[in-house]
Amino acid sequence: MSRILTNVPASLEGLCDVLVEVETDCPRILQLTDMQIIDSAQRRTPDRISEEEIAYWSTERAKENCYDHIRDLVAQTHPDLIIVTGDMVYGEFDDSGRIQREFSDLLGSFGIPWAPVFGNHDNESRMGIDWQCALYTNAPNSLFQRGNCTGNGNYSVGLVHGERLLRVLYMLDSHGCGHPANEELKLRAGIYPDQLAWIETAKEAIRTRCGDAPALAAYHIPTPEFAQAELEKYGKERTDLYTLGVGVAARDGDFGAKYEKYRCGGEASLIPFWKRVGVDGVFIGHCHKNNFSVLYEGVRLTFGLKTGAYDYYTNGQLGATLIRTASDGSFEVSHVTTLVPYEPLFPM
Repeated sequence: MSRILTNVPASLEGLCDVLVEVETDCPRILQLTDMQIIDSAQRRTPDRISEEEIAYWSTERAKENCYDHIRDLVAQTHPDLIIVTGDMVYGEFDDSGRIQREFSDLLGSFGIPWAPVFGNHDNESRMGIDWQCALYTNAPNSLFQRGNCTGNGNYSVGLVHGERLLRVLYMLDSHGCGHPANEELKLRAGIYPDQLAWIETAKEAIRTRCGDAPALAAYHIPTPEFAQAELEKYGKERTDLYTLGVGVAARDGDFGAKYEKYRCGGEASLIPFWKRVGVDGVFIGHCHKNNFSVLYEGVRLTFGLKTGAYDYYTNGQLGATLIRTASDGSFEVSHVTTLVPYEPLFPM
């Protein structure tokens, strides 16, 4: 079983914020995203949601709406690391912080290292960012660190087998929170220059001591290369919503669906940057009905499959995303649908 490495070999010391020791040189990474758990009992105004939604998203239904889904997905995939790409809770429905505590306890109970980043809804809770950062920093088996860049939750995770650094993950805050109690959190969505500079510095240190270890990046809100890749590869064939392989021929192992129009955070494509720092895969969430994975200029860009039956989603497309790494540094991506039955609240 994987574990957080405490006795760090001198050859790897200081290269990543945290290291995870894995049993094989082909670790498996499970991406959960956009659980967006709602506790209707904590709604701020009586008419915020309908009577039907109040019943469906009641306090008592969290287990069947989400927690059982996560247990099933972990059991299906046996991951060495779990990453959570934001919107763990719908913050305005968790002003007590109770859901966030439940969620972190659940993730910690698997005995598997897990690495969360914030989405645009997490920080809406009135518990505040300091409390949230402390919760996820101290949660069992959590790798979360606040970091020293713009935002909260910029940190690097290294996967280690023996004394070999197999792969690095850059966990990033993509900002975009619109309704927090703290006005300082109302930053436009995107990845900021000091975050990119931090990655570049970290990559150079790794390259100097360990060579070109491949890397992944994970955050919440899509950046412009997602729209650029999807448009250039498939938009000329069909500009509305579609499923790759159904009416639109998939190329380069691409798969998944675009069922939702979306906006990107940031002004320019990060593809040149990702290639320069050795990032060959980027994993995000945010758009509950998008789950396409596209290879673009050597970088695989993936919307994770939404986890849990909260807020809006496409019926039949709930689950998680599995990243299977190989000993040669490559990786494969697939979506894993939940085996837990659920009844959609709204027609999809």
